[in-house]
Amino acid sequence: MKWCAICYREQRGFGFLPALIKQPQKPARRFCSMLCLDLYARLFKESYGMIDMTDFERESIHACLVPLGECVAEIGMDKPLSAYSKEQVLTLIEVIVTAYQDAMRKGSPEVPF
Repeated sequence: MKWCAICYREQRGFGFLPALIKQPQKPARRFCSMLCLDLYARLFKESYGMIDMTDFERESIHACLVPLGECVAEIGMDKPLSAYSKEQVLTLIEVIVTAYQDAMRKGSPEVPF
């Protein structure tokens, strides 16, 4: 029998996989309920620096989609990311970061500039 990582009751199919959020060295955890899973997720976020994005930040990320699409179309839509050259990957990163920063600089009602 396997036990909940928070309260040590029998686990019932609720899980947390840190590898999905760039923490592959941390083992997966299992829980008895959503309550224990939520508690662990909050503790995990606090200890590993994950952020809760604001609506403005989320909108700024969405603003990156058009420049990202244009860059990918220029490289070739049928080309997998693993086949990109180093220069193409760096260009892609630069396009995304620039678009994000531009959107953030424009400001919003949430963050008056």
